[in-house]
Amino acid sequence: MSADFTVLLAEMQADFVDELPDRCDRLEEGVMALESKQPGAFDELYRQVHSLKGSGGMFGIGIITTICHQFESFISETSTRFDRKSASTGLAYVDLLRKTIPAKGRDISGIATTEQALERMRVESLYGRASVLLVEPSDTLRSLYKDMFANQSIQVFLMESGLATLERMLHAPFDLLVISRELPDLNAIAVVAALRESRCRNSDIPVILVSSNPAPVPQHLNFKAVVRRDPKLLPTLSRHVTETLAKRA
Repeated sequence: MSADFTVLLAEMQADFVDELPDRCDRLEEGVMALESKQPGAFDELYRQVHSLKGSGGMFGIGIITTICHQFESFISETSTRFDRKSASTGLAYVDLLRKTIPAKGRDISGIATTEQALERMRVESLYGRASVLLVEPSDTLRSLYKDMFANQSIQVFLMESGLATLERMLHAPFDLLVISRELPDLNAIAVVAALRESRCRNSDIPVILVSSNPAPVPQHLNFKAVVRRDPKLLPTLSRHVTETLAKRA
């Protein structure tokens, strides 16, 4: 990396930090607009959070990316029932973003405290339910999974690619990962191997692998179960999910 590029990147990061209070002001306005059901409020708020998440990643401020990941999930799950309590939680996310950078200076502060606050907010927003990240490239199977878990006391988040899953898992905690071995980019074995080597909150997450591949899986990755993609897939998967989450309690 050239010296000129390093200087330019540092200047861009400083500008980003200086602009953060104004961006937080706009996020607050977006939360209030969503509460009052203004047209287009969800799309605009989501766009702003997503943009901030990307900027945090670009400039190496991981805690901002982590907050925005969870903030995105929260507003997506509550957009159709965004009430005063939801708005209060949304404003709490904005407040956490403000606190990442001290008013005087540009050094990141209080990361451990922020992560603890995020975990409390995540648990409270789930209302006692477990959070499950389910990764499946097939549109049909994702739809079937969604219907299968609709009436259970879990919150299911659906994804379809390995790289996006790994990026999300590095920043947002879950109680269980259900992942297809065959994915269009980074396969499940690589995703779980990277998680196990990471120091993120999902490094020891229980994982259920769904596979049509009879090849054995590495023992050190510690899969809770390997479910075959056959006519008994749905009931077998449902049983393993229930059993795994019961051990979490």
